[in-house]
Amino acid sequence: MALVVFRSKAAGEIFMFAETARRLLQIVGKDDFERGVIRAEEVSDAADRLTAAVEQEREELRRDRERRDLDERTASTQSERGPAITLGQRAFPLIEMLRAAQRKRVDVTWGI
Repeated sequence: MALVVFRSKAAGEIFMFAETARRLLQIVGKDDFERGVIRAEEVSDAADRLTAAVEQEREELRRDRERRDLDERTASTQSERGPAITLGQRAFPLIEMLRAAQRKRVDVTWGI
């Protein structure tokens, strides 16, 4: 499995599995997966897009939990599998890097 490295002068490097990085890059509107840059003037929008996607998922998970609570059989099946890793958990390091880059007005780059 390939790794993607995110870099910025505002923060330390972030290593992420390629599949996760691809999903996050699609959310921020970057299609070039293997290598690219989020320019300083794009950083704020990228962070906002990721944050909005995390909030949307959080709301969907809340509604799903409410439905599962109404159906005891589904709730017991879910508890056997354990909790899934959320988009918010996967996106948090990149959101933090984007916010730091925004404060320092620098780019964020990535590459395999």
